[in-house]
Amino acid sequence: MAHFALQKLRIRPKVLSGECTINDPIDDKERAFIYGSILTRVENEKKKTSRIKHFTPRKRRNRKR
Repeated sequence: MAHFALQKLRIRPKVLSGECTINDPIDDKERAFIYGSILTRVENEKKKTSRIKHFTPRKRRNRKR
């Protein structure tokens, strides 16, 4: 749920859990969680695109016989 709130709704994890307000600065742990969330999303998107590329039909060449 924190990933969805972070990525789609742009709500910080600690604000979502009620530990701080919007105006409080981001600490190192929260920053690390945000970076980790972004990296996880990028990796998942790369996996999806590789699956799509792997399973899409390719054009066949016209062979002359």
